[in-house]
Amino acid sequence: MIYFFYSRISTAKSQTSARQIENFKNHEGFCPSRMYVEKIQGNVPFMERPEAVKMFDEITSQEMRCTVVVDSIDRLGRSLLDCLNTVSLFKKNRINLKSLKEGFSTFLDNGDENPMANLVISVMGSIGEMERNRIKIRTAEGVSIAKSLGKYNGRKHGSTQSDEKLLQRHLTVQKKLQKGLTIRDITEICGASSATIIKVKKVMITRKMI
Repeated sequence: MIYFFYSRISTAKSQTSARQIENFKNHEGFCPSRMYVEKIQGNVPFMERPEAVKMFDEITSQEMRCTVVVDSIDRLGRSLLDCLNTVSLFKKNRINLKSLKEGFSTFLDNGDENPMANLVISVMGSIGEMERNRIKIRTAEGVSIAKSLGKYNGRKHGSTQSDEKLLQRHLTVQKKLQKGLTIRDITEICGASSATIIKVKKVMITRKMI
Protein backbone atom coordinates (compact mmCIF):
# COMPACT_ATOMS: atom_id res chain seq x y z
CA MET A 1 0.00 0.00 0.00
CA ILE A 2 1.31 3.45 -0.96
CA TYR A 3 0.05 6.43 1.01
CA PHE A 4 -0.46 9.89 -0.44
CA PHE A 5 -1.32 12.89 1.72
CA TYR A 6 -3.43 15.81 0.58
CA SER A 7 -3.81 19.08 2.46
CA ARG A 8 -5.83 22.09 1.40
CA ILE A 9 -6.10 25.47 3.09
CA SER A 10 -7.80 28.63 1.91
CA THR A 11 -5.94 31.63 0.53
CA ALA A 12 -6.52 33.66 3.72
CA LYS A 13 -3.24 34.82 5.28
CA SER A 14 -4.23 33.40 8.66
CA GLN A 15 -4.65 29.88 7.27
CA THR A 16 -1.82 27.38 7.76
CA SER A 17 -1.43 23.70 6.92
CA ALA A 18 0.83 23.01 9.95
CA ARG A 19 -1.82 21.11 11.95
CA GLN A 20 -2.79 18.91 8.99
CA ILE A 21 0.85 18.15 8.22
CA GLU A 22 1.54 17.19 11.84
CA ASN A 23 -1.36 14.73 11.70
CA PHE A 24 0.07 13.26 8.49
CA LYS A 25 3.52 12.83 10.05
CA ASN A 26 2.01 10.56 12.69
CA HIS A 27 0.38 8.34 10.06
CA GLU A 28 1.96 5.12 8.81
CA GLY A 29 3.65 5.32 5.44
CA PHE A 30 4.19 9.06 5.63
CA CYS A 31 6.64 10.38 3.04
CA PRO A 32 7.16 14.12 2.39
CA SER A 33 7.56 13.48 -1.35
CA ARG A 34 4.04 12.07 -1.46
CA MET A 35 2.45 14.99 0.36
CA TYR A 36 0.58 17.59 -1.69
CA VAL A 37 -0.24 20.90 -0.07
CA GLU A 38 -2.71 23.19 -1.80
CA LYS A 39 -3.48 26.81 -0.98
CA ILE A 40 -6.69 27.42 -2.87
CA GLN A 41 -10.32 28.25 -2.24
CA GLY A 42 -12.51 25.25 -1.43
CA ASN A 43 -15.06 26.07 -4.13
CA VAL A 44 -12.52 25.17 -6.85
CA PRO A 45 -13.38 21.61 -8.01
CA PHE A 46 -10.84 19.00 -6.93
CA MET A 47 -9.74 18.09 -10.46
CA GLU A 48 -9.12 21.75 -11.28
CA ARG A 49 -6.60 22.21 -8.47
CA PRO A 50 -2.93 22.04 -9.61
CA GLU A 51 -1.60 19.93 -6.72
CA ALA A 52 -4.64 17.65 -6.74
CA VAL A 53 -4.13 16.99 -10.45
CA LYS A 54 -0.43 16.21 -9.90
CA MET A 55 -1.30 13.78 -7.13
CA PHE A 56 -4.04 12.11 -9.15
CA ASP A 57 -1.76 11.64 -12.15
CA GLU A 58 0.93 10.13 -9.91
CA ILE A 59 -1.54 7.74 -8.26
CA THR A 60 -3.10 6.55 -11.52
CA SER A 61 0.38 5.72 -12.84
CA GLN A 62 1.02 3.36 -9.90
CA GLU A 63 0.48 -0.39 -10.11
CA MET A 64 0.21 -0.84 -6.34
CA ARG A 65 -2.90 0.01 -4.36
CA CYS A 66 -2.91 3.60 -3.13
CA THR A 67 -4.58 5.48 -0.28
CA VAL A 68 -5.16 9.22 -0.18
CA VAL A 69 -5.15 10.50 3.39
CA VAL A 70 -6.95 13.77 4.18
CA ASP A 71 -7.39 15.47 7.52
CA SER A 72 -11.13 15.76 6.91
CA ILE A 73 -13.36 15.09 3.94
CA ASP A 74 -14.17 18.78 3.47
CA ARG A 75 -10.57 19.23 2.25
CA LEU A 76 -11.85 17.74 -1.02
CA GLY A 77 -14.41 20.48 -1.60
CA ARG A 78 -16.38 23.22 0.07
CA SER A 79 -19.77 21.74 -0.75
CA LEU A 80 -21.01 18.24 -0.04
CA LEU A 81 -21.66 17.71 -3.75
CA ASP A 82 -18.03 18.46 -4.63
CA CYS A 83 -16.83 16.03 -1.97
CA LEU A 84 -19.15 13.29 -3.21
CA ASN A 85 -18.01 13.76 -6.80
CA THR A 86 -14.37 13.36 -5.75
CA VAL A 87 -15.13 10.30 -3.60
CA SER A 88 -16.94 8.76 -6.59
CA LEU A 89 -13.96 9.52 -8.85
CA PHE A 90 -11.58 7.85 -6.39
CA LYS A 91 -13.77 4.76 -6.10
CA LYS A 92 -13.97 4.39 -9.90
CA ASN A 93 -10.18 4.29 -9.97
CA ARG A 94 -9.90 1.96 -6.95
CA ILE A 95 -8.21 4.70 -4.94
CA ASN A 96 -8.79 4.32 -1.22
CA LEU A 97 -9.73 7.52 0.61
CA LYS A 98 -9.01 7.79 4.32
CA SER A 99 -10.40 10.68 6.34
CA LEU A 100 -8.76 11.15 9.74
CA LYS A 101 -11.48 13.34 11.22
CA GLU A 102 -14.43 11.23 10.06
CA GLY A 103 -12.50 8.04 10.82
CA PHE A 104 -13.26 5.91 7.77
CA SER A 105 -11.65 4.47 4.65
CA THR A 106 -13.57 3.72 1.48
CA PHE A 107 -11.83 0.35 0.99
CA LEU A 108 -10.85 -2.38 3.44
CA ASP A 109 -7.34 -3.83 3.67
CA ASN A 110 -8.39 -6.79 1.48
CA GLY A 111 -9.49 -4.45 -1.32
CA ASP A 112 -13.24 -4.81 -0.76
CA GLU A 113 -15.42 -1.73 -0.42
CA ASN A 114 -15.97 -0.71 3.18
CA PRO A 115 -19.70 -1.17 3.95
CA MET A 116 -19.58 1.37 6.79
CA ALA A 117 -17.99 3.95 4.51
CA ASN A 118 -20.64 3.19 1.90
CA LEU A 119 -23.30 3.83 4.53
CA VAL A 120 -21.77 7.18 5.45
CA ILE A 121 -21.42 8.13 1.78
CA SER A 122 -25.00 7.02 1.12
CA VAL A 123 -26.27 9.32 3.86
CA MET A 124 -24.10 12.10 2.48
CA GLY A 125 -25.51 11.39 -0.97
CA SER A 126 -29.07 11.76 0.31
CA ILE A 127 -28.19 15.08 1.91
CA GLY A 128 -26.46 16.08 -1.32
CA GLU A 129 -29.58 15.30 -3.31
CA MET A 130 -31.59 17.53 -0.99
CA GLU A 131 -29.01 20.25 -1.51
CA ARG A 132 -29.28 19.88 -5.29
CA ASN A 133 -33.07 20.18 -5.11
CA ARG A 134 -32.85 23.27 -2.91
CA ILE A 135 -30.45 24.89 -5.37
CA LYS A 136 -32.79 24.13 -8.28
CA ILE A 137 -35.79 25.55 -6.41
CA ARG A 138 -33.96 28.70 -5.36
CA THR A 139 -32.61 29.21 -8.88
CA ALA A 140 -36.08 28.80 -10.40
CA GLU A 141 -37.54 31.21 -7.84
CA GLY A 142 -34.82 33.75 -8.54
CA VAL A 143 -35.35 33.53 -12.31
CA SER A 144 -39.11 33.87 -11.85
CA ILE A 145 -38.71 37.00 -9.71
CA ALA A 146 -36.16 38.49 -12.12
CA LYS A 147 -38.47 37.86 -15.06
CA SER A 148 -41.39 39.52 -13.29
CA LEU A 149 -39.19 42.58 -12.74
CA GLY A 150 -37.97 42.51 -16.33
CA LYS A 151 -34.37 41.93 -15.25
CA TYR A 152 -33.82 38.44 -16.65
CA ASN A 153 -32.74 37.98 -20.24
CA GLY A 154 -31.24 34.50 -19.99
CA ARG A 155 -28.05 33.47 -21.64
CA LYS A 156 -27.08 35.59 -24.61
CA HIS A 157 -27.91 33.87 -27.88
CA GLY A 158 -24.88 32.21 -29.40
CA SER A 159 -22.66 32.77 -26.36
CA THR A 160 -20.19 29.96 -25.76
CA GLN A 161 -17.29 29.17 -23.48
CA SER A 162 -14.02 30.35 -25.03
CA ASP A 163 -11.57 27.68 -26.18
CA GLU A 164 -8.92 29.08 -23.85
CA LYS A 165 -11.20 28.85 -20.82
CA LEU A 166 -12.30 25.34 -21.82
CA LEU A 167 -8.68 24.14 -21.89
CA GLN A 168 -7.88 25.85 -18.59
CA ARG A 169 -10.82 24.16 -16.86
CA HIS A 170 -9.85 20.70 -18.07
CA LEU A 171 -6.08 20.38 -17.71
CA THR A 172 -6.26 16.73 -16.66
CA VAL A 173 -8.37 15.83 -19.72
CA GLN A 174 -5.72 17.47 -21.90
CA LYS A 175 -2.95 15.39 -20.35
CA LYS A 176 -4.88 12.16 -20.76
CA LEU A 177 -5.68 12.91 -24.41
CA GLN A 178 -1.99 13.65 -25.05
CA LYS A 179 -1.16 10.27 -23.53
CA GLY A 180 -3.47 8.63 -26.07
CA LEU A 181 -6.20 7.46 -23.68
CA THR A 182 -9.66 6.81 -25.08
CA ILE A 183 -12.64 9.03 -24.30
CA ARG A 184 -14.16 6.20 -22.28
CA ASP A 185 -10.98 5.77 -20.24
CA ILE A 186 -10.74 9.50 -19.57
CA THR A 187 -14.38 9.61 -18.49
CA GLU A 188 -13.73 6.89 -15.92
CA ILE A 189 -10.48 8.47 -14.69
CA CYS A 190 -11.45 12.14 -14.61
CA GLY A 191 -15.20 11.99 -14.18
CA ALA A 192 -15.70 14.42 -17.09
CA SER A 193 -18.56 13.81 -19.52
CA SER A 194 -17.80 12.39 -22.97
CA ALA A 195 -19.27 15.56 -24.52
CA THR A 196 -16.77 17.73 -22.63
CA ILE A 197 -13.86 15.48 -23.57
CA ILE A 198 -14.87 15.60 -27.22
CA LYS A 199 -15.01 19.42 -27.09
CA VAL A 200 -11.54 19.57 -25.52
CA LYS A 201 -10.21 17.10 -28.09
CA LYS A 202 -11.56 19.16 -31.01
CA VAL A 203 -9.91 22.31 -29.68
CA MET A 204 -6.61 20.48 -29.15
CA ILE A 205 -6.71 19.05 -32.68
CA THR A 206 -7.43 22.49 -34.11
CA ARG A 207 -4.48 23.92 -32.18
CA LYS A 208 -2.31 20.93 -33.17
CA MET A 209 -1.78 19.98 -29.53
CA ILE A 210 -2.37 16.30 -30.34
